[in-house]
Amino acid sequence: MRRVVRAVVQAVRQAWRALGHVPATLLVLAALATAVMYCSNDLQDKEPAAPRGDGTYRPVMARGDGHMHFLITRSLVFDRDMNFDNDLARFGDPWRQPKTVTGRKNVMQQIGPSLVWAPVLALAHGAALVANLFGADIPTHGYTLFHQRILYGSSVLFAWLAIALGVFCAVRLVGGRWGPVIAGIAVLLGTSLTYYATYMPSYAHAMDAAACAGFLGYWLCTFQELRWRRYVILGVLLGVAAMVRVQDLGFGIVVAIEVVVVAWNLRARGESSRAWLRAAGGLVARGAVVLAIAILVHVPQFYEWKQLYGSWLTTPQGPGQMRYTTPLVLELLFSSRNGWFSTHPIAYLGTLGLVVGAISGPRLGPRTRITCVALLAAIAVQVYFNSITYEWWSGASFGQRRMCSVSLPLVIGLAVLMRECARIVGRRLPRVGPRVQYASAIVGFGYLVAWNLAWTGALRHGVPAGRDNRPTCCKDVPRPLRWIAQPIYDAIGNPFELPASGLFAARYGVSLQRWDVAVGMYPLVPGVLGYQDGSYRRATATWDLAGPGGAPYLLDGWSKSHRDATRQVKVWRWTRERVAEMMVPLLMPEPHQITVPIAANVADGESMEVVIRWNGSERIRTRVAAGWTSLQFVTDDRVGTGILAIESEPAPFRSPSRSDMPSIQPGVGAVGVAVGPLRIGLP
Repeated sequence: MRRVVRAVVQAVRQAWRALGHVPATLLVLAALATAVMYCSNDLQDKEPAAPRGDGTYRPVMARGDGHMHFLITRSLVFDRDMNFDNDLARFGDPWRQPKTVTGRKNVMQQIGPSLVWAPVLALAHGAALVANLFGADIPTHGYTLFHQRILYGSSVLFAWLAIALGVFCAVRLVGGRWGPVIAGIAVLLGTSLTYYATYMPSYAHAMDAAACAGFLGYWLCTFQELRWRRYVILGVLLGVAAMVRVQDLGFGIVVAIEVVVVAWNLRARGESSRAWLRAAGGLVARGAVVLAIAILVHVPQFYEWKQLYGSWLTTPQGPGQMRYTTPLVLELLFSSRNGWFSTHPIAYLGTLGLVVGAISGPRLGPRTRITCVALLAAIAVQVYFNSITYEWWSGASFGQRRMCSVSLPLVIGLAVLMRECARIVGRRLPRVGPRVQYASAIVGFGYLVAWNLAWTGALRHGVPAGRDNRPTCCKDVPRPLRWIAQPIYDAIGNPFELPASGLFAARYGVSLQRWDVAVGMYPLVPGVLGYQDGSYRRATATWDLAGPGGAPYLLDGWSKSHRDATRQVKVWRWTRERVAEMMVPLLMPEPHQITVPIAANVADGESMEVVIRWNGSERIRTRVAAGWTSLQFVTDDRVGTGILAIESEPAPFRSPSRSDMPSIQPGVGAVGVAVGPLRIGLP
C-alpha cells in the first residue's frame, strides 16, 4: 500500500511539473469545484427524518436508475446474491417492476457498476459499524445517507480520472500545457459529466467516462505497439468499460482502425504478398484477442441476465428497445430535448476539433491525424447506438448523459481546435501573443461553462433533469448570459443546432427557431417496459394540435385556436386555405392509426369534399357534413416528422345551426373544415 501511495505522489509531482504551476493550479481548482458541488448535494426528501426500509420508496442520494444501481450493489454486499426482489420490497419499487420469465423482478440496470461499487459500499458499512461503537446510531441495513455519501464520492473521483487521462493524452498528442488544461476544465465543468459527478452521482455515467477514458488512453499511449500483452490489456479495459455500459463495446472500433492502418503501412513499404498476409493475419488475431477478452470479462453480466431473464444474451427493456435501421441522429445531436450538441456546445466544439485534426494531418503529424479519425469513429458509433434507442433523449436526463463515455475524445478535440486556432491567429495577427489567445479561449469556453453551471445549479438536491419541449434560450439562464445569447437566438436560433435547424427550416418553410421548439416531442411514446410486455400496442395518445400548444407543429393554412366546452369537440382550428398542413412526429417504426375529428363549413344538410394526405400520399377522399365526424387512416412505417395535409374548399363562414357544429367568431372570412385534436394509436 505504501508503495502504491508513493507511486501516486510521484506521478502527481511529475504531472504538476509538466503542466506548470498556473495551469495545474487552475485544473486543481476546477476539480475542487466539483467536490464542493458534490458536498453541497444533501438530502432533500419530503420525509428526510423517516426511516428507510419499510417498503416505501424514499430516496436519499440514489434516485431513479441510481436507486436500482444501489439495490444491486446492496444485494451483492449484504445478501451476496443477485436476487433483488427483497431489496425492492424493503426499500421501494418506484416503477413496480414486473416479473420476468424466471419469476424474479425485472431490474434492467447493468451489474458492472455495482461490481465496482461493492467494495466501496463494504468499506462504508465498515465505517458505519465503527461509528456505531461511538454512538453514531447509523442504521445497518445500508440504505442511509452515510453509506451513500461515501459510496458516491467515487463519482467525483471517476470524473477527475477521466479528465486527467484526457489532459495527459492531449499533452502527449497535441502538445502544449494551456490548451489541454483549458480543454480538460471545459469538459469537466461544461458537459453532462458535471451533473452526473456531483448532483446525480448515483447514475454510473462518471464511472462510464473513466472506464472508457482508461481504455482509450491506454490505446492512444501505446499506439501501434504490437506486443501481445498490450492487446490483452486492451481487451480487459474494453471489457470493463462494456460491463459499465454494454454499448461501450463499440469503442473497439479504434483497435480495428489501428489494425487497418498498420496493415496498410506494411503494404506501402513494399512487403511481399506472403509476408504481408502473414503480418495482416497477426494483426487480425490481435484484434480478435481484444474482442474475445472483452467478451470474457462480460461473463458476470451474461450470468445475471441468465438469472433474471433465462437467457445469456438479451435486451432487458424488450425487443423493440433498439431500432437498428432507424437512427434519429439529428434529433440526438441537435434537438432542444437533451440534444448533445445543442445542450452542451462544448461537445460540439470538441467534436469539431477532432474533425479539424482529421483533415490537418500534415501539420499535426500522421499519428495525430489517425488518432482523431479513430476517435471520431468511436464517437460516431456511440451516437449511432444512442440514436437507435427508442428513448433517444435518455429520459429525465441532463443533456445526453449516455455520451459521457466520450469525455476523453472531447478533451483531445478541444486541445486540437485551440492549437489550430492559435496557428491561424499567429499567422494572420502575429502581434496577438499566446497569452491573449489563451485568455480569449478561457473567456469563450468560460461563457459556455457558466451556462452549463447555471442549468446544473438548478438541479441540486436530486431535482430530476430533462428539457421536454423547452427552448434552449433564454428564460431559464442568468441575465448576463441571456443578454449575449438572446440577440443571436432571435437572428438564427441556437447556433449549435445548425445544420439540423437549417435543414428543417428549408424543408418545411419555417424559421430556424422552429426546430428548437418543435423537434423532440412525440404524441405516442411506449412506457419503460412497454416493449417487454407488449403493452405498447394498446397505448393511445391525443395530439392536441388544435390547442394553443399545437402552434409549433402547424404549417400553412390554419386559423387561431377556438375553444367551447359545450361542444362535442372542445377545441379546434379552422382551415383557412385550400390545403392546410401540420407536422405529426412519430417515434415508433411501424404504421400508426390516426383519427381526425372533422366538421365542414357548410349549412345543415350539405356536405363538402375533403381529402386527407399523409406525406403526399392520399389516404382519405370523402364528403364531410357540418356536424363532427371522425376520419381514420393508417400511416406508413417511417419514423420522424410526417406531414398531414387536409384539402377542402374554403367558403364564407355560416353561423352554426346545430349545437354539435363548431362555431367561430364572425368576420373571420373564408374557412374550410374544423379539425380537432388527433387521436393516435396502433392499428
